[in-house]
Amino acid sequence: FFFDDEGQPASQTKVLDKGVLVSGLTDLNAAMRLKLPRTANGRREGTGKAYARMTNTYFGAGSDKLEDMIASIEHGIYLGDFESGMEDPKGWGVQCVLRWGRAIEDGKLTDQYFTQVGLTGYVPDLLGSISMTADDIRLSGGTCGKGYKEWVRVGDGGPHMKMKARLG
Repeated sequence: FFFDDEGQPASQTKVLDKGVLVSGLTDLNAAMRLKLPRTANGRREGTGKAYARMTNTYFGAGSDKLEDMIASIEHGIYLGDFESGMEDPKGWGVQCVLRWGRAIEDGKLTDQYFTQVGLTGYVPDLLGSISMTADDIRLSGGTCGKGYKEWVRVGDGGPHMKMKARLG
C-alpha cells in the first residue's frame, strides 16, 4: 500500500532490532496522545474507526539452515502452517494455532504428526528463547481483527526459528 487509512505515507517500521524494542505501531490518535512518531499503521475496515495495527509484519531472515536446526533438537516438534493468532498487548501474552506439527527425535523428523497444535506464552520469554533463525522467509496473507469486528487484510510470516514454547 502507498499510505495507511489515515493518509500517512507508507514506510517500514522496525519494531524489534536484535531483541530490543525500538518502535511501536501508531495511528494518528496514538501518536498524538503518546507523543510518538507516526507510523503508517492507522487501519480501518470500511468507514469504521481507524486503529493502530499491523500491516505486513514479519521476522527477518537469519543465517542458520533449517536442516541444522532440526539436527540440533533432541526432542521437539516442528510446527507447520500457521492458522491464526491472538495477542494480549497489556499482558504480553500470545496464542497461536498451527495446522500441524511433526515430532523431532534425536535430530530427525519422525512419522508422528499432530493436528491443530496450539502455542502459547509470554512474548518476552518466547522471543528470548529463540536460539536459531533460518535464512529462509515465507510470507502469507491474512487478517488482523480488533475483537470480533473490524477485520483488515495483512501480511505476515518469517523464517523458521528454533525456540522453546508451551504447546497444547
